[in-house]
Amino acid sequence: MTNQANSYSQTVNGMLNKLKMLKAVTGNIANATTAGYKREIPESVDFKSVLNDVTLRDQSQGPLRKTGNQLDIAIEGNAYILVESADGPMPTRNGKLSFNDKGLLVTHDGREIIIVEKTDKPISLSKQYDLRINENGEIFAGGERYGRIAMKIMDNKPVKLHQGFIEGSNINLMSEMVALSLTFRSFEASEKSLGMEMSVDKDLIEKYGRNV
Repeated sequence: MTNQANSYSQTVNGMLNKLKMLKAVTGNIANATTAGYKREIPESVDFKSVLNDVTLRDQSQGPLRKTGNQLDIAIEGNAYILVESADGPMPTRNGKLSFNDKGLLVTHDGREIIIVEKTDKPISLSKQYDLRINENGEIFAGGERYGRIAMKIMDNKPVKLHQGFIEGSNINLMSEMVALSLTFRSFEASEKSLGMEMSVDKDLIEKYGRNV
């Protein structure tokens, strides 16, 4: 029965792999309209990543969409905006910003944008209607330089910020729907295969087990 147990293990591992892939694909579909979202790569999933919850992302640029909102910013290039979190600076590509009740720039989920090189002048960003953010991330309020948005730059290639734009996700919805269908069918086939293997074992045990 040891060899059969190994066969079960291989099939179950394959099913766990496909479940992880299904999770990645459904996550991609759910975030197709999330600003700055980077596609999770289900093709990279293996059993080790199932155990360790490793996620690989497609870092390709999403499309830039003009909004005209002065608090929307999009990154062109391989970089991330840094925001405050309980675990320290956290990177994000979602540039839909707003002001909190303290007049500080925050992300869509309320995390404060980290601003470096801040001026010592008493400038309130939330009271300025001519807020400008240039390509380097420098913030100007009423013509006065306020500081610079902190970014994590991943390589030596040029990086630009675009005010009044939002980066869309890099999800191709049609491709993800096809991947979802194929992966689900593959999982169903593995499930049926496991059921057949277990059924054969059960029949053998019932037929010969009493004589052993």
